Amino acid sequence: MLRFLKRTGLLACAGVYALGFADLCVARDTLTWAVLHFPPFQILEGPHRGSGSFDGELQVLIDKLPEFDHKVVPMSFARRKEEFMAGTNICTPGIFRAPALALKLALSQPMLTHLDNRVVFLKDRAELFGADDPIDLNGLFDRRSVIGAVVPGRSYAPNIDQAIEGHRGNPNLLSRALETTQLFQMLLDGDIHYLLLFSHEAAFLADRFGANGRLGNRAIAGTPPYLFTHVACTGSAWGNAVIGKVNAIMHGVRGQPEYRAYSERWYPPEDRERVRRFYPQMLRNSP
Repeated sequence: MLRFLKRTGLLACAGVYALGFADLCVARDTLTWAVLHFPPFQILEGPHRGSGSFDGELQVLIDKLPEFDHKVVPMSFARRKEEFMAGTNICTPGIFRAPALALKLALSQPMLTHLDNRVVFLKDRAELFGADDPIDLNGLFDRRSVIGAVVPGRSYAPNIDQAIEGHRGNPNLLSRALETTQLFQMLLDGDIHYLLLFSHEAAFLADRFGANGRLGNRAIAGTPPYLFTHVACTGSAWGNAVIGKVNAIMHGVRGQPEYRAYSERWYPPEDRERVRRFYPQMLRNSP
């Protein structure tokens, strides 16, 4: 498990005190950020590294919290959950409200707006999904001849998470400790029939794998057309104090066009307009 690090700077301070500048020597806490390789929300590797929506948001937070030394630690969805459950003092720049509340985390105001998850499949297998749009997820999970996959520890939306939990263990719903890129390759290879992905996530992966034009997607019944992500920290006095700082500094920032553009990153023009249309709802929903 990670340990929350507190930098004392004793050796450096000794020299500062000797010079008579004791007030300049202030020990700073280390704020550890649990980040995910979750393109295009957070991109930790490759030619587009650092250009995800969470990447932009995190840089703003780092710049506006200079009282901390910031440590960025890549994790899987599952490991991040384990760290939070263990009470490790960490924060994350992007998490949905429902899983954060289930983990009793200290939760910020909504910080970014996103469009909904979809059932993503190869166009040449579209007949497997009939004409239903939106798709009833429980009905799809019950079809043993159609194989899908989900990422363990990942939250999609409350109704989607509930459906996944209700069908956990189904042989036709794979839940393996693999990265989304690995599951996407399985989709392209024909080993599975569908994945649950955001539309711009699927488009990003299709471009990376040279599969542009090969994908189709359908909406999922009962899923709102948009959802918000939050900054969250361990649910302790420490975490609540950090979130208090985050809310204070981000309250005015979120309404600025430069910051709103982080929500729109990697969406095609028509979807950027949808994000822009839903974005004011996020601001209105904030206390």
